[in-house]
Amino acid sequence: MTDSKRVTVAAVSVASGALISLLAAAPVGATPQMLSQAKAAGLPAKNCQYCHTVAMPKKEGFKPDELNERGKWLVDEKGKQNTKDIKGDWLKNYPGAK
Repeated sequence: MTDSKRVTVAAVSVASGALISLLAAAPVGATPQMLSQAKAAGLPAKNCQYCHTVAMPKKEGFKPDELNERGKWLVDEKGKQNTKDIKGDWLKNYPGAK
């Protein structure tokens, strides 16, 4: 194998690994349970727009830019707590406006 082919193979391998890492780190889609957990925690969550900018977020087409500041904070918390799932009751600790 020539040096240029090795560089290309290495670059493709690195890019593939980065893509897989991003997909694995993608936030879990919102669930009705998250809304229930937020309500049970005494928060004024009435619908999905408590954390999203769209009325009905779709799991299969999740876009991080469809999260409001509260939703982005939840994703950050998920990373900080190193957990698989987001919990609606974490919103009790949200530092922004309730």
